[in-house]
Amino acid sequence: MSPSRRSAARSVPADAVRAERERIRALLLAQRPELGARLAVGPSGALVIPLRRGGSVEIGRMRRRGTPRWVVVAPSAAGARVREPATPGAIVRVVLAALDEDATGRSLSAVR
Repeated sequence: MSPSRRSAARSVPADAVRAERERIRALLLAQRPELGARLAVGPSGALVIPLRRGGSVEIGRMRRRGTPRWVVVAPSAAGARVREPATPGAIVRVVLAALDEDATGRSLSAVR
């Protein structure tokens, strides 16, 4: 199989990615309805939540270990932390933990 066919076979159709992103958005809003005023779609298609202390939490797709995956990127003391939650529910837990960290100053590294 040619490299372009291999990558096409692994890629997820854009409509499916948008639908999954909207599912993640709905799960976040179900947990924290007040995020509706802060949650936006950035230029790359990632969900972006500005933080009160500066920076933002971003939920998007990134090629990691050769495969596109959902990742959550949040500020940390060392710059930024990239997490790879396996399910939409896990993505929501990581995002909410980052938002709680922003509110309390607790370290995201303590979140599993």
